[in-house]
Amino acid sequence: MPPGSIIIQMGIVSKQKNNPPLVLATILLLAACASPTTPTPAPSPRVAPAVATPSASPMPTATTTRIPTATPTAFVTAPAPDQAAIVPILMYHNLRDLPNDASELQRTWTVAPKHFEAQMNYLAQRGFRTITMAQLIAHLRERQPLPVKPIVISFDDGWREQYTVAFPILKKYGLIGTFFVYTNPLGYGQFLTWTQLQEMAAAGMDIQSHTLSHPHLRTLAPDAAMKEIAESKALLERRLGKPVIAFSYPYGEYDPAVIEMLKRAGYASAVTLATGYRQRADELFALRRIRVSYADTLEEFAGRLPQ
Repeated sequence: MPPGSIIIQMGIVSKQKNNPPLVLATILLLAACASPTTPTPAPSPRVAPAVATPSASPMPTATTTRIPTATPTAFVTAPAPDQAAIVPILMYHNLRDLPNDASELQRTWTVAPKHFEAQMNYLAQRGFRTITMAQLIAHLRERQPLPVKPIVISFDDGWREQYTVAFPILKKYGLIGTFFVYTNPLGYGQFLTWTQLQEMAAAGMDIQSHTLSHPHLRTLAPDAAMKEIAESKALLERRLGKPVIAFSYPYGEYDPAVIEMLKRAGYASAVTLATGYRQRADELFALRRIRVSYADTLEEFAGRLPQ
């Protein structure tokens, strides 16, 4: 029973005794005094704004922090059909430290891990954005836009250090690598395993083909060359569950017959050893790359990129 009712009942008991006017006055006084305490919801209007304020305050803060990160020109459009797109494709092979007596061949196709990380840091700091081969093809063939300062970071062969060295560094800087692998040696010696390749693909790395066994395609019989080209693609797609649409020519060797085989097998582009970063829609099967070697300084590396 509410406290006010008890007091009033006590007053009623008094009324039954001997002073009605005094009892009536007492009842009225008690009723007047009780009224301020009875509307218990009164604090609610004061509490509600205090509760609502914290939930609403982060919204302006979140909006404010997002706006400066937007880039007014976040994408670049494809060039006219008779012009080239500025998209460098870097080319790496081995990533390891070499002895002082390393051969010129080793120094040509190898980059020291510390230099590789410095190069990736440079790209990230300068605002380069890595794209996949599918994005590059769509840009050149279908005029799809690309992020500003697009770049492809490619690796040939499928060496083990592309997983142990390149993969963690790429993830550290938020970059995507395109790995052209030939499939026969996977899981053997110094090459990637299928498990490593699957992990890389699942993490967003771009896996493309480099044949079955890295042969000189122009010297093979047509059936043998077609097998190298088509079966490597089919195997990668089956094991990784992703389409393979780009190809790297072993030794950089190709001719019109090899290009025709690539098209018949379902490829949409191929990369070469030719130097440069201007890519054309009518040269999708002869895309240019920039080789990175052991002796390259960071300044020389930067000097080969579009400024």
